[in-house]
Amino acid sequence: MESTLLRSALAVTATTLVSGALLVGCQQRTSTVDTPTASRSTTTIEPTPAVKETTSKAADAVGDAAITAKVKTALMADPDVKSLQIDVDTKNGVVALNGKVDQRTSVDKAVKIAKSVDGVQSVENHLTQ
Repeated sequence: MESTLLRSALAVTATTLVSGALLVGCQQRTSTVDTPTASRSTTTIEPTPAVKETTSKAADAVGDAAITAKVKTALMADPDVKSLQIDVDTKNGVVALNGKVDQRTSVDKAVKIAKSVDGVQSVENHLTQ
């Protein structure tokens, strides 16, 4: 019986702590509207600016990873570009191409391909021959 009560108490405590941790990043706003027949209150829970910023940064990172994958895939699809010699990094939509390629035409083609990918803001060419 004691172990059941202890487990129940631990479960309630854990649930309370987890719920509290999730709500720490939120702010509550209550607004009241008076009408001729009654007053009506509405409560809204919204993420704080810090949570919004963190979420935005995570979304940017996911977006950058997707752009990198698209650029790498486009480079691999072109038989004239040796894509395994090219490293692609993306930050805030800016793609950086690094590595050493065999010909100047490969450099130009890689830059052109990267610029054509949806979501790319600009391309920084650090490719060498």
